[in-house]
Amino acid sequence: MTEKITDIATHEVIRYVEAYLVARAYAETMREEVNKIYRDILTECPVCADDGTQILSPDRLYLCSDDDLVRDVYAEADKREREAGLKPADMPNDYCPALVAETLKIEAENRLIEAAGRPLGIDNNTLLCAGLDKRQRFIDLVVGLVLSLPNFKKMEVTND
Repeated sequence: MTEKITDIATHEVIRYVEAYLVARAYAETMREEVNKIYRDILTECPVCADDGTQILSPDRLYLCSDDDLVRDVYAEADKREREAGLKPADMPNDYCPALVAETLKIEAENRLIEAAGRPLGIDNNTLLCAGLDKRQRFIDLVVGLVLSLPNFKKMEVTND
């Protein structure tokens, strides 16, 4: 491999690293906010799995066979997400804003892998076949490379 850092850290890759970091922060923040809403709902109105254990996170609601109760939890979460401004008015009721944000993050990861992997002959499928940990390691290495470049201009955060 005779690729140079400049072959990998192109302007395109730098833009995708920035987009990935924004998408990652958004997904992590959205997941935290959505999970808090579900924890509040599931604490106020306990839902139990079929084995009797209490469910405290949305990713475990499938363990409850009371479809009406689960539907009520989702409806209440939808209402609270909208009230909190997490879910726009035009988003369908059965969409989860955290999952939408996580999908955006995955799309940003895919673009980053495509751009950074091109000079190395690496693509998303190759990394997926190697395992999710290898895929994440590649992303982390590319992000670390770009952030450590001496001429990398840090994004400005403004409170407009």
